[in-house]
Amino acid sequence: MAFFFIIGMKFIAWGSERMPGTMRCGDCGTVAQFIRKSGMRFLTLFFVIPVLPLSGVKSLAECPTCGARYDVST
Repeated sequence: MAFFFIIGMKFIAWGSERMPGTMRCGDCGTVAQFIRKSGMRFLTLFFVIPVLPLSGVKSLAECPTCGARYDVST
């Protein structure tokens, strides 16, 4: 009997707080209020089920138009 486990890595983000002020997106050029999100990188089972956290919590800014994410130092 053989078992196959497919593992991968995925960054999972949460939160939807608007950031104060506007920023310009480096990918699409939109000038808008970005969305502040937090997230962690996980080892996943079958690329879907988060099993083991691989990094600490990171703070990000996400473009509301294209979804590009940028690291925000707090």
